[in-house]
Amino acid sequence: MDNLYPHRGHSPLQSEPPFTKGEPPAVDTTCPYALLGIASDASTAEITAAYARALGRIRERLAAGNPLPPEHLDAVRTAHRTLTEPGARNAYDRALAGRLAAKAPPAAAANAAGHAAGGEAAVEFSGQGHEYLRIWLVSVALTVLTLGIYSAWAKVRREKYFHRNFIVDGASFDYHGNPRAILLGRMVLVVLVGLASFAEHLGKTANILASLASMFVFPWLLVRSLQFRARNTSYRGMRFCFSGTYRQALALYLLHGGLTVLTLGLYFPAFLRRQKAFAVDHLAFGDARCRFAAGTAAFYRGLALPMTLWIVVGLGTVALFAATAAGIGKGGVGLMTMLFGPLLVAGLALVVNLVVVPYARVVGTNLLWNGAQLGDVRFRCTQRVRTYLGLTLGNWLLTLLTLGFFWPLAQIRMARYRARNLVVLNPAALDGITGRAQASPNALGDAATDAFDLDIAL
Repeated sequence: MDNLYPHRGHSPLQSEPPFTKGEPPAVDTTCPYALLGIASDASTAEITAAYARALGRIRERLAAGNPLPPEHLDAVRTAHRTLTEPGARNAYDRALAGRLAAKAPPAAAANAAGHAAGGEAAVEFSGQGHEYLRIWLVSVALTVLTLGIYSAWAKVRREKYFHRNFIVDGASFDYHGNPRAILLGRMVLVVLVGLASFAEHLGKTANILASLASMFVFPWLLVRSLQFRARNTSYRGMRFCFSGTYRQALALYLLHGGLTVLTLGLYFPAFLRRQKAFAVDHLAFGDARCRFAAGTAAFYRGLALPMTLWIVVGLGTVALFAATAAGIGKGGVGLMTMLFGPLLVAGLALVVNLVVVPYARVVGTNLLWNGAQLGDVRFRCTQRVRTYLGLTLGNWLLTLLTLGFFWPLAQIRMARYRARNLVVLNPAALDGITGRAQASPNALGDAATDAFDLDIAL
């Protein structure tokens, strides 16, 4: 292609029109996005594909004897070079935002000026319920028809939709997971779960050995999951990277997870803080590393109410079992305890799942984002427990009433809530971050995350 036009003119990205003869282009050649026919949040893979299509059109016109002007090839190449180099793309996006702000109403111009000075940028979610409902229905149907095989492709479609609709500072995220790798990871995971289940039928010794093995396998699956998710998430054409190791995860869950069990949950806030720190401190975006500053005391203060409720539930359960044991063989007391005891336990479990767990999730999410820092970029998360509880209960109720068909709309509602309560502080610092290459992990850990519904709130 370098010899298509031996005499090339000036760059089309200059202010004067790039074409003075021949057939004028149908698009604005001064805008690389318009020239390549892509959105402003296109990923690197989409940019490369659009560039290949543009070169193909140039070849076709040349072969047909109706070539485009030589400057058009220069324009396409310059557009590709600008959009695939993170620094050049950031500079162009910033200049474009400045031009748009100059033409915008005074309020919009003021927002742009505040951003340039450091300021803050709201996180937006542009997804629509009816759009995702169609994706969900097709994914469910194909998953059923393929006996679960399509679930890996369904996951990629879901992740791409949500990533691409989360917008920060005018650019969206993207997801690059390979469905074949995810499917392979799930197949291996099914084999591991099958072996663990088979061990239960081989006697107590085999069952104990399988349980011990799972304690050592889980941290490895978690690390692989975090690596896979980070490596396959991009923003402005750059990938994230997670550098946590298996040894660190093993120490985290065996030592601090063990302390949580031994203290009957009283150590949980400290354990939760260490989980968040593990996820954040080993995360990087390009050449910028994340840091986590929230202390253990903040987690205990934030979780004081659910911890108190947890203690009350625990003491109530112990008292119930004690009353049941004492009432056995004593007529009416024992009979009433045995009849209503299971109902009381079920009610307590419902309170824990509908109140304690969402409360801890909101507090943990707020502490996570408010304590995280990416280079010079910080965050502010303002989720409210009461609002989150109302949203969660409403979503579950509507999902039950619609026999599950409200579930995709519930996910859209939750994504909007999370975006609405998250703000990026000093977003201008993102412009100084440059990219670097990272290795691709396998998808086994990511499959385990889906299978066990592991929520790292990141």
